[in-house]
Amino acid sequence: MKTIVAITADFSHICSEMETHVFRKSEYYQETADPSGMAGTVIHPSECTILFCVSGYALVSVNFVRRVVRRGDIVVVLSDTLLSVDAVSRTFRAKRIEVAANLLDEATFSLSSDFFDRIYDNPIFPTTGEQRTLWEAWYGLNDYCMSIDEYKPAYIMLCNQLQNLFLAMEAATKPAVPTRDIKPVSQTRRLFNSFCRLLVEHGRSQHDVGFYADKLCVTPYYLSKVTFKTLGISPKELVDRHIIVEMKRLLVTTDLSAKEIAELFHFDNTSYMGRYFRRHTGMTPTEFREQ
Repeated sequence: MKTIVAITADFSHICSEMETHVFRKSEYYQETADPSGMAGTVIHPSECTILFCVSGYALVSVNFVRRVVRRGDIVVVLSDTLLSVDAVSRTFRAKRIEVAANLLDEATFSLSSDFFDRIYDNPIFPTTGEQRTLWEAWYGLNDYCMSIDEYKPAYIMLCNQLQNLFLAMEAATKPAVPTRDIKPVSQTRRLFNSFCRLLVEHGRSQHDVGFYADKLCVTPYYLSKVTFKTLGISPKELVDRHIIVEMKRLLVTTDLSAKEIAELFHFDNTSYMGRYFRRHTGMTPTEFREQ
């Protein structure tokens, strides 16, 4: 992977009175992820999560398509991507980075729409041994950036770091074939991708396939043809899968009561939610949380 020097965007909007503040974790932070609780969870960032697999492997579902994350892979999860961690190996370890909207926008403003389509379709980027070494150096430099006491220099340096990473990934993944030989994304796939984005946005409150069909300006029957052609299952099954995965995440990672979760997902009452959850998982929400 070639070293790329990025030119930053205009940072004049950064308030001067904040220049003496340390960098805020609400905008950027990085850590070594704890793998023990990752299996069965959903990675659903407010803006962007970046994972780097240090060792082992994980089985994930990206927009309901099963994929494998291996040692050295970089995974970029944007807010409109459905990514669930189905299983992890005993040796799985990953470094995790969270990036807020303002920093992400500044770092990615020059990237092509084709690159974002690539991320949405498959957010997993394999690396070579040399690129892994560069990643470790890049990650270490980010620690240094965050240790700087003045806010503005730290912000600009981290933005440059992220921009360099994304530009290098974009350059490394550009096809080596002429543009005329690249097949455009089919209308069916585009419609399916739009359906997944709507699920991310409305999945908790809208459980009816008709809602999504209306938003996509198609009939429920046509939407079912699209999902069957793409994954071999119905749109209702995809809606249910998304709801169950999100409910599991809340049961594992929060102390929300069954009543509060039922309200979040717009179920009429806790009893109905419990029956719905049991029908799809074989256990009650309480049993799932306590297992």
